[in-house]
Amino acid sequence: MSSYSPDYLKRLNDYPDNFARFITRVPEVPVSTDRSAVIAALTPTHEAVLREGGISPKLLRRAQQIHGNKVALVGDIGCSYPVEGVDALFCGGVADCCLGIYVADCAAVWIYDPVTGCRGLAHSGKLGTQQNIVGELLGSMHKILGVKPLDCIAVISPCIRPPHYEVDIPTRIHEELEEAGLLRENIIDSGLDTAADLDTFYSYRMEKGRTGRMLALFGRLSPHD
Repeated sequence: MSSYSPDYLKRLNDYPDNFARFITRVPEVPVSTDRSAVIAALTPTHEAVLREGGISPKLLRRAQQIHGNKVALVGDIGCSYPVEGVDALFCGGVADCCLGIYVADCAAVWIYDPVTGCRGLAHSGKLGTQQNIVGELLGSMHKILGVKPLDCIAVISPCIRPPHYEVDIPTRIHEELEEAGLLRENIIDSGLDTAADLDTFYSYRMEKGRTGRMLALFGRLSPHD
């Protein structure tokens, strides 16, 4: 599991309650243009990573991901998942649920407030970034849970970057996070390009849709762990 807990997530995982993971390419799983079939094939691996962290797969909360900027508050007593019409999720600091976002070139953005323990996770591709999904997420976390952006830490996952893509998604996300109130030193960019390393990552563009999905996870470890 250490391979799914990379250095760029260390700042989050240094907090003992946090479970932040990025599940990359699973080589033995065949890929295709059928997203649902590939995700079904990847699910046993994804659930194994959750269980290794002491988290029941039943606690996984996902978003529909429609490349928009809507967000949803989730918790331990759930609605129907994935939550329709949203691209970001957040939860309170005592929630045991685990947030999950699929990506295959788009960025996943983890947001953590060490003061309240609140967690957020966003899907920010070209369109979501244009619509400031991370700003919408932070605004909702502030309004509903009292989170102060100045206290927060954010991490930007591996995603497609120039020269493989005409839009510099992570740079714009970084700017949006600062505009929302995060301190520059509290924003960590993985710096990794999904299109440049197909042995490690899935890339929708480079594989022309015949690809899998990586899974960003952000949960809370059991106090018994």
